Amino acid sequence: MIKPKLFLDMDNVLVDTLSILNTADPTNFNVAKPDQIPGIFRSLPPVPDAISAVNQLAEHFDLYILSTAPWQNPSAWSDKILWLTQYFGAAEDSVFYKKVVMTHDKSLAKANGGILIDDRPYHGASGWDDAALGTAWVQYGFDAQLTWSSTLVQLLIDTANYYQAHDVTLRAALEAANASRFQLQGPVETFAKAHWE
Repeated sequence: MIKPKLFLDMDNVLVDTLSILNTADPTNFNVAKPDQIPGIFRSLPPVPDAISAVNQLAEHFDLYILSTAPWQNPSAWSDKILWLTQYFGAAEDSVFYKKVVMTHDKSLAKANGGILIDDRPYHGASGWDDAALGTAWVQYGFDAQLTWSSTLVQLLIDTANYYQAHDVTLRAALEAANASRFQLQGPVETFAKAHWE
């Protein structure tokens, strides 16, 4: 059977980014914002349990990275690839080998269906919440139980199993698996950005 598609954001979903960027001083590097510091995206730690979660989900989903990087920080684009190869390998059998999409409008990638796990609504993430296409956006951590260290992995596995057993869209499978237990995303209009964003 063909596995359903699951797209994962990197920052604050797989990579513990904000805890570092919120404390970094960009003036030490002569840049305007901490996300513009050269090399800052290369050595960030993984979000707790993210690596094991990806390995579990790879059994049930066709996984992709869907991320963006600061336009004013060219090293961020390559640093993200280097981070992925460090934690998931660079060989052809790596779960993310040639399955990385870097864009400033993530909604462009939803045309083939799937679910996006992203902690923030902007850069097109909230555009994945599209009933007409059958796509869905799950806001990582908005519901405190929807994290890798809690129930998110099981919800996604249940979604994949439901999708394989029924003739429905992946969005409908997610809704059935969720059964209104968790709030999948928060209101976009009141989302609070970090102070430097």
